[in-house]
Amino acid sequence: MVEAAGSANEIMEYEVRGGLWEGVHAVIFYAAVACAVLATAGVMRLAMGVACVALLFYSIFTIFSSPTYVMIDPSAREVTVERYHYFIPSRRRVKRGELERLVVVEAPRPPVGEGEKGSRRDLSYYVRVYLELKGGERLKIFRSGMTGAPSENRGKAFLITQSAASALDLAVAYTRSGGGRGPEEK
Repeated sequence: MVEAAGSANEIMEYEVRGGLWEGVHAVIFYAAVACAVLATAGVMRLAMGVACVALLFYSIFTIFSSPTYVMIDPSAREVTVERYHYFIPSRRRVKRGELERLVVVEAPRPPVGEGEKGSRRDLSYYVRVYLELKGGERLKIFRSGMTGAPSENRGKAFLITQSAASALDLAVAYTRSGGGRGPEEK
């Protein structure tokens, strides 16, 4: 994933993970793990063992083969969203005229600064960046990961927002997920 501000004519590409598709298959993965544990203690060990191995491989393959990429082309002034399900792509192009603004959504409370009281791994903090279309539909172009520190996730979101806003000449709206508005709308 590109996490730095791109130049004026450079195509920026972002990989977006998460969402309903991956969430459902993560639940299937954990169900398979639970099934494997139960298979060691039950009468139907063979059936449960085969089921859990099949579900484990299915869920791992599905999550691995189903990324979403967002490509922003400043010279063509368009956004391409490319989704894969089982390595089968579906592509959607969105022209600049269909875009309304960039929306940055943060957790209801800001992260505690790193230091004595701050945590490097605050799992309650998240930040997401969306491209909002004129009809109200949102295309996710960034979602903070659970492995990064809040300050790292904020930095990545800032760089992505800055480069996408300048490439597409869009206004930026900052919000907190509790419905509160950020300091200002640019």
